[in-house]
Amino acid sequence: MSNMQYEQTSYVGNVQILKRLPNEAIPMTLDFTDVVEKTADGRKIVKAGTPIGKNGKADNTATVVGILRYDVTEDRPQGVILKKAYINKSVAEKHSGVTYDAGVSTALPMIVFE
Repeated sequence: MSNMQYEQTSYVGNVQILKRLPNEAIPMTLDFTDVVEKTADGRKIVKAGTPIGKNGKADNTATVVGILRYDVTEDRPQGVILKKAYINKSVAEKHSGVTYDAGVSTALPMIVFE
């Protein structure tokens, strides 16, 4: 008989950056090389609402490829980036700590920032 173990991670709460449905997203592994923000237990974190570039790093420019849907920590770097969505801009910017550059909305024509 095998022992199936799992680890459950709790967050204070998942922030809701979506304004309304529908949305479409793709999986992406994030690069934590330049990340400095950490969780209470010391793990590096990239927060929901952060614009992400094709290299898996935060990218607040016209080369962005999507917006991070959920918070992602370095111990499980697989995230989901939104390609089509209605985003609550004020909530997403406040949670991520990023004020979106004008190039972000140009680069993501299928994302509506409300």
